[in-house]
Amino acid sequence: MRGNSFRRPFLAILSTSVLFSAAVALGTPQNQNAKLEQRLAAIASRFGGKVTFAAVDLKTGQRVGLDASRPVPTASVIKLPVMVEAFYQMQEGTLKWSQPVKETAFDRVQGSGILQDLNPDICLTLGDAITLMIDLSDNTAANIVFRTVGIDAANARMEKLGLKHTKLFGYVFHEKEVKTAEAKQFGLGETTADEMVKLLTLIKEHKILTPEACDQMLKILSKQRDIDAFPRYTSNIPGVTWEHKTGALDDLRNDVGIAETPAGPIVMAGFAYDSPDQQWTADNAALLVLGQMAQATLAYFLPAPATATPAK
Repeated sequence: MRGNSFRRPFLAILSTSVLFSAAVALGTPQNQNAKLEQRLAAIASRFGGKVTFAAVDLKTGQRVGLDASRPVPTASVIKLPVMVEAFYQMQEGTLKWSQPVKETAFDRVQGSGILQDLNPDICLTLGDAITLMIDLSDNTAANIVFRTVGIDAANARMEKLGLKHTKLFGYVFHEKEVKTAEAKQFGLGETTADEMVKLLTLIKEHKILTPEACDQMLKILSKQRDIDAFPRYTSNIPGVTWEHKTGALDDLRNDVGIAETPAGPIVMAGFAYDSPDQQWTADNAALLVLGQMAQATLAYFLPAPATATPAK
């Protein structure tokens, strides 16, 4: 989602880094990843805005986080939970991947995506709309999927999965219909870095839906066209590929995803917001800080040092 329609005040300041609370439950010493946390905190301190970040190595269970439980605005990252709900409804038989979906005048909005430039009578399936919503972050496609799936249903599903801070508040670029204080604060959606890591982990480990449905979602995420954040300094590391979803507004950039590596999958979620750099360029400061954090995380967790282009 591109634009500035969902602005909100933030009273939070960047806190010192903290480990995931789950790390204690897993018996991981809190100082085990102190070196990485210090590196992440140093990267965040140079940004000029605020950053929350979480990561887990699924092979070892090691976790790390920076303010990872703080609720943050999702921008288009909220489209990932909506995709999950769509797959639940397809599994339950109330929706079908191949069913036709009709664009309405309400659905068509500006910002990211291609449907705004095409004939509104184009014959889309629900699967087409989901793919466009994720891989191009198409806002018109997102509104079609939101309307088809149901906002309340998506939020109820996240609540049932234990993601109590992951909420969709309305349709893309229909902010005049926003009524709650939460929606005014967070915009399109709310989540935490911890919860996005949990959701991606559930998908990757086939702990929700069927294995086939999880793999299909991962395949869609692997075709993400926006690669200026997490993949920026890591996509040329041998054997590393990404399955991820991004989000953007004038003063924020977000990326949540899974780095598939030769040593196993590493799940990450990063939110860089209240950015002093509000330019829509590939070198936006928020994109750079997320790229640097992903690089530092892979360099720490992988058996050999990351060999991607050094982050500046």
